[in-house]
Amino acid sequence: MKPNPIHREGTKNILCPYYRDCLDHAAKRFWRFWDCCECTHKSERESLGHGRSGHDLDLDPDLSWLTWEVEGQHVN
Repeated sequence: MKPNPIHREGTKNILCPYYRDCLDHAAKRFWRFWDCCECTHKSERESLGHGRSGHDLDLDPDLSWLTWEVEGQHVN
């Protein structure tokens, strides 16, 4: 698969099986952001725990548990 990110701010699918390829593509071009909205793979999801890297991923696809600390405030 040839990476197909667009150099503009937008959305990304971090569970896409090609996300790492697009990240590499963007990094080699020193892009601060990219968009996946026009990619044919934008809705695909890699099977968690069986990534292409060979590493077991201990990720919960429901990220509602994720919290952020923003300027000293707890944000969900």
